[in-house]
Amino acid sequence: MKTVRVYRNPNCPKCARYAAWHERLDWLDRVEVSTAVPVTGALAMGEVVVEDLRDGVIHEGAEGFTLLARQVPLYWLLLPLLHIPGIRRRVDRELHGACDTACGTR
Repeated sequence: MKTVRVYRNPNCPKCARYAAWHERLDWLDRVEVSTAVPVTGALAMGEVVVEDLRDGVIHEGAEGFTLLARQVPLYWLLLPLLHIPGIRRRVDRELHGACDTACGTR
């Protein structure tokens, strides 16, 4: 049963690559990836939000990644790292649309 929905910008190649990894590693079938516009509005290039399908709450940045990581066992190893302020800021920046020319080149 799907427990989270990851919304990504449909035109962002970096987001598409990340989404493909989420789907590949999700052997418990808990993650749904969508290019639809979430209730919070259209997403910028590189921006990702995660909806908790159990209560409908939208999570952004590191909070959203934390929710996603709790659903994918291989990501559990990353959860303790999100308590380190520098890493948490980096995840926040990456998921809030910190996308320049790197979006199309990696």
